[in-house]
Amino acid sequence: MCPVRGRLLLALPLFSLSLLFAADSDKPKLTGTWELDAAKSQLEHSPSSLQVVLQDASGKIQFTRTIHTSDGKELVAKFECLAGGPDCAFDEAGHKSKVSLWYQGAALVILKTDGPSDDEVTQWTLKMDNHALQIEVSHITPVGKTETMVLNRKSGPGGPTT
Repeated sequence: MCPVRGRLLLALPLFSLSLLFAADSDKPKLTGTWELDAAKSQLEHSPSSLQVVLQDASGKIQFTRTIHTSDGKELVAKFECLAGGPDCAFDEAGHKSKVSLWYQGAALVILKTDGPSDDEVTQWTLKMDNHALQIEVSHITPVGKTETMVLNRKSGPGGPTT
């Protein structure tokens, strides 16, 4: 075997491995408990409070969103889904839909489909911006205004600081 070709064959797996680690290091570090900063957010209807809990367990994203409405109701939405995997069930306070997830550079993209008729298809783009979690919500079907939520990491008991 040609020495140059032999070195190339050895270098190829190392190059592929470095791409894998580089792609993994681009993933946003979203794990934690996050609370809405209403003053920095652009929402059509602001809830009394909104909290998002995100966990990344070996690529499987656990998402829980809790909204407290002005009339005292608590609306909980949650899913557990593998990024880049098949669609997963999403229970959105009793409304059933599906989500699929993937990483796009330093952002996690969540596409919700099969939702209720007033919010059938929505895309959420989650990324870190100045130590805050920014979630851009694009209403696709029916077409609606794009909203932006800015959430700050909750510290103290119940709020991971990683």
